[in-house]
Amino acid sequence: MAVIGIDLGTTNSLCVTYRNNKVELIPNAFNEYLTPSAVWIKDDEVIVGKIARQRLVSDPAHTASLFKRAMGTNKLYELDNKKFTPSQLSSFVVKQLIYDAEVYLNEKVEEVIVSVPAYFNARQRKATKEIGSILGIKLDRLINEPSAAAIACHDMPDYETFVVYDFGGGTLDVSVVDCFENVVSITSICGNNHLGGSDFDRAIAYYFCAKNNLVFEKLNDSIKASLMMAAERCKIYLSDHDQAIMKLSIKDKMYEYTFTKEKLKEICLPILENAKIVIAKAVKDSGFTADELDSLILVGGSSKMPLVQEYLSDLLSIPIEQTRDFDQLVAMGVGKYIGIKQRSESIKDMVVTDICPFSLSTAVINDVEPDKLLSKVIIERNSVLPCSKTVMLQTARLGQKKLDVEVFQGESMYAKDNLQLGKTSIDIPINHQVHEQFALTYTYDINSMLYVEIHILSTNEIYIFQVGQSSDFEKITSAKQLDSIKNVSLQLNKNSEYEMVLEKAKRIYMEMDAQGQDWLRDMVLRFIKLYERNTNNIKKKALLIEEMDHLLDRYDLNRIYENMDIFKNEEDENEGMLS
Repeated sequence: MAVIGIDLGTTNSLCVTYRNNKVELIPNAFNEYLTPSAVWIKDDEVIVGKIARQRLVSDPAHTASLFKRAMGTNKLYELDNKKFTPSQLSSFVVKQLIYDAEVYLNEKVEEVIVSVPAYFNARQRKATKEIGSILGIKLDRLINEPSAAAIACHDMPDYETFVVYDFGGGTLDVSVVDCFENVVSITSICGNNHLGGSDFDRAIAYYFCAKNNLVFEKLNDSIKASLMMAAERCKIYLSDHDQAIMKLSIKDKMYEYTFTKEKLKEICLPILENAKIVIAKAVKDSGFTADELDSLILVGGSSKMPLVQEYLSDLLSIPIEQTRDFDQLVAMGVGKYIGIKQRSESIKDMVVTDICPFSLSTAVINDVEPDKLLSKVIIERNSVLPCSKTVMLQTARLGQKKLDVEVFQGESMYAKDNLQLGKTSIDIPINHQVHEQFALTYTYDINSMLYVEIHILSTNEIYIFQVGQSSDFEKITSAKQLDSIKNVSLQLNKNSEYEMVLEKAKRIYMEMDAQGQDWLRDMVLRFIKLYERNTNNIKKKALLIEEMDHLLDRYDLNRIYENMDIFKNEEDENEGMLS
């Protein structure tokens, strides 16, 4: 029984496995690794991949593509007089890849691990996991695409910090990765689920229409598909040539326009500027500076474009690395992750930590503007996964019969300005004397699936829900998984070396005079502040602990011999973070 990994892309998908201590890409029926994420359905016949992509032009009424962009939404695609969700269409792609894998490996596939954009929200992740239920196959583990790329890039035991720029057909993910010995730690994530290579195609298509007095929206689906494919060919041709003549016949009339590299840059500049914002936010959130970053690694098919590479080279003051196979890097990382999961001898000790890409909050009363509920953050953006956090809250009014709980995703002050992931309403004791109090716990697992636990203190009743695709929470009965996640979260937030340094500082503080206590108190507060600021920065935290420990040891040594005049006081020439 085999375990395979799938890089489920907006435009193309790949399949991979791990065997004989190495990652192995799995070819499709055309002996190619890339399978177009396109589906054709007619008379209950389903065709996936290369042939289906061609039928976007010849038979658009029965063909769908780019449906990954609608994952987790209520959008439906009508093919063959039937309506399909993005999850259902994606399941056809996954089913084809499983079939190709079983033919190639000559064994049954029992489990699938799927990569997703880091910026996928809880609904999108739930919709992706739904593919497993549709196909009746185990699909429990999702891995963020930049995390997979980071795993593929990192060679133990080197220490390195790099930015992963994952620019695919429909999404852009930027992550800052801190690799320290055998640990691959994602320190920050930023992304745009509606920014990718297809946006370049659309920009070219729209400009072509404008220059030929055509209106893109008024064209029929077949012509639109032809135009988009012609735009993609034009984009690819311009990668190696200074100009490209784009031609298209519509109703026996030939339209054409000559694009140059300069014109392509001009019309696509807004797309590149949006990418700039994503990079800036990811690096700022990471806490790293340019001189602490070793490189930016390009991932994804759209990163192949010279236009993208030139723009980034002009924009950034850090080295840019190009891998040989832009399209395959995420899949290779998923394959390597399978090896880690199976504890393959060569990489079994590698540890991968991921983070929550969004702040998760609940709505609370606003005393100043009662009609505008505020957002109370429970799990902060970039918290290490798995994560479990609890806040104590109370009812808004005395005598309240029901408790309404809403979960939001985002960083806005007002709840309504964030994305609502779900809501629920539960009965509570009617209390006219005091406000009913309750503990609200958010638990985010390693797949970025969110659980909500409501504990009514007066009755000791506990309600547990999972945030799913619908607006209402899904009630669950077993808390075993949640307890496991909470324990792991608790362990992740502990650092025995950090606690030991603080205990040493407390001991020394008690032995100092008033002047020394003032100095040490300021030093400890600065240490704690810097440590907390660098939550996901493994190397900086280790250096901070080492530096603080060194300062405390030096004080202990000086205190013992401080009155002996036979020694000179040597100043430490190296200034540290705590100086």
